[in-house]
Amino acid sequence: MLRFWTWRYALILFITLLIVSLIVGVWITSNANRQSYEVLQARAEQLADSYARVMTLYQLSSPAQTQGSIRTEVRADPAAKVSPSTTSVSSISPIEVARPLGDEMMQIVNRQGNLDTYSSSGAQYNNAERPGGYAAVLKGQTDRESFSLNDRTWLRVGVPLMDRGSVIGALYLSTPTPDNAEQTRQTYVIAVLITLGLALGGWTAIYLLLRKLTRPLRQLANAALQVADGHYAPVLPVAPMKERELMQLFTSFNEMTSRLRQLEQMRTDLLAGVSHELRTPLTSIRGMVQAVHGKVVTGGEANEFLEISLEETKRMQKMIDDMLEFSSLEAGAVHSERTTVDLSRLVTHLTQQLSSLPVCANVRVETVLPAQTIRLLADQGQLKQMLMNLIMNSTAAGSTSITVHAYPLGSMIHVDVKDNGSGIRESEVPHIFERYYRGDSRRKKKQGLGLGLPLSRLLAQANGGELALQETSPKGTVFKLTLPAV
Repeated sequence: MLRFWTWRYALILFITLLIVSLIVGVWITSNANRQSYEVLQARAEQLADSYARVMTLYQLSSPAQTQGSIRTEVRADPAAKVSPSTTSVSSISPIEVARPLGDEMMQIVNRQGNLDTYSSSGAQYNNAERPGGYAAVLKGQTDRESFSLNDRTWLRVGVPLMDRGSVIGALYLSTPTPDNAEQTRQTYVIAVLITLGLALGGWTAIYLLLRKLTRPLRQLANAALQVADGHYAPVLPVAPMKERELMQLFTSFNEMTSRLRQLEQMRTDLLAGVSHELRTPLTSIRGMVQAVHGKVVTGGEANEFLEISLEETKRMQKMIDDMLEFSSLEAGAVHSERTTVDLSRLVTHLTQQLSSLPVCANVRVETVLPAQTIRLLADQGQLKQMLMNLIMNSTAAGSTSITVHAYPLGSMIHVDVKDNGSGIRESEVPHIFERYYRGDSRRKKKQGLGLGLPLSRLLAQANGGELALQETSPKGTVFKLTLPAV
């Protein structure tokens, strides 16, 4: 993962920097040409101004010269110096004053479209291309263009020639582009080196960052492999992380492994509990039946042994029925047949029935009911089972007094089952509604399969209500059952 993303980001960074370098190179070249055009235009305007001044003086000294015409005669030796003491103004050509320098080439186009070409070195540029935009220059505009001559690229700028406010022609000044190939090559080499340096630096930064980010992910992957092998306590870093998402991921993973450890412990306890809960009555039944069969006990004592065996068989059947019913409820295979139930009458009959049981012989079960009849919408058999489970749990916790308090509140009917038992440990409270959780407290004198409360909650939810632990302490516990009223 680290190698894949590092090279991927490095490739993207390199391509991006390469594109930026090409854009910068094009911009540098374009900017250089623009500056060359501006310098060349300033030079052309200077020559045009000098040319126009000499033309004005020439016309003043030679009245016969027609206004608006261009004089372009050149001395035989353009480089010869003119003595102002021996030469009159009329004998000076404007070309001698406004003359190109170095490799420059000057072209003058009059209004009739006639073209004259001049250079300071006397080089012949008769094969130079004719300016293409001189018509616009004759209208007072400027023109920029490039052309090829003698295997070189030339830049050309055209400016209007003015005489007393009117355009009398166009002056084009051309110069070859400087031979800066070496400079351009060095520029591109520097750009490539900068690009490579930035790419290397970016790759290093990305590698270090990804390495920092992937290290905890690798640790998490190794921890997941340990969990897959059945080791539910993997070693993970405990130091806080700056990345909130990674911290949340590690926290969730630790909670998951803690939950898996708990479920594994519950599974182990369940197997041990089921084995014990089933083996104990089976052993008792076997011993009593053998005693009766072998005539070890006879008469009334034999009948008592058979009754005890029958009760143990019923208890085993109850445990198996609870497991099957809980599985069916979880799978959604059991549906409640909800009808209108007289809760006051059901609670009264249930408490009377429980009072006659030997397990409740030393327990006082009281009911607190309102004067008016309480009716709710529920499955009568399931409602009776929920209340029975809550009362029997209180009995198993060593309670001597149990109170069932029913009252309407809004659109719901509330049933509080309160006892004075030993209470539930605070550490066990979050798990009491988990299936097969039997706890480690001394609350119950006799352990079961850990399905009473989870089954009761599922039944309550199936009837549109809820079962919750309202309060618990060493002095007693209160469970609240809520169901919709009619």
